Amino acid sequence: MIQKTSERVVPGEVHSEEEYLMYLRHVIAYEFALTKLSSEDNLLEVGCGEGYGTKMISSNVKKIVGLDVDSDLIVYATEKYSSENCIYQYYDGKKIPFDNNTFDAAISFQVIEHIEDDRNYVSEVNRVLKPSGIFILTTPNRLTRLKDGQKPYNKFHIREYSPQQLEHLLTIGFNKVMVLGIQARKEIREREFRRIAKIQRKISLDPLNIRALIPEEVKNMIGQMLSKKDDKAKEVDFHKYSTEDYFIVKENIEDCLDLLCICEFASTN
Repeated sequence: MIQKTSERVVPGEVHSEEEYLMYLRHVIAYEFALTKLSSEDNLLEVGCGEGYGTKMISSNVKKIVGLDVDSDLIVYATEKYSSENCIYQYYDGKKIPFDNNTFDAAISFQVIEHIEDDRNYVSEVNRVLKPSGIFILTTPNRLTRLKDGQKPYNKFHIREYSPQQLEHLLTIGFNKVMVLGIQARKEIREREFRRIAKIQRKISLDPLNIRALIPEEVKNMIGQMLSKKDDKAKEVDFHKYSTEDYFIVKENIEDCLDLLCICEFASTN
């Protein structure tokens, strides 16, 4: 069993509404990607995590390879989800271990914010894609999470992006970039903004960031206990939610929960 963290949601180990809504925000990205992929595509996923999304999409493509820098996750995903056309492989986070022009498409969800050298990350995905390839990625929208100039409060995030910042970065490797947004219906959106506001209040009350000294597993355990207690008190059936409560938008991207980008080469020369 892999260890859960605030960054990791494991299907079958979701015990609170907050965790379940986070899980749905991941799943909606995979569902969207399926609308852009072909059954003949050889697909790469950079940062496959626990591997459930890789497996979910594998039945709709010719082959998918899930890469991750966490070897424990690769072992877990391989044992739980691998199949003839669904493979998991460790990589060093710097050089993708495949030749140029190998894949028809690539996906990478909630990953780029963790990458120290984000320019190399974009360049490497570009390199292994065929000239007709497409790259789809998601990442949190800093405009709805952080104050101006504020560094990410999530200790696992190197940086977070505004729509303009992300588009600028991606045009280094691709000459056709479309930035969309992942949004949720009002109830879920307001809940997420309340959660962010609560985190910001904690930061203002802890300017020396003493909370960072608390082990992640302890914070995660406390958070789960509080979420369970809160959901039980409100008698919330969080499984009433689904990916139908989320949607992809082309306008008002600045107000979205997550950014979703589609990157292509404008020509196939």
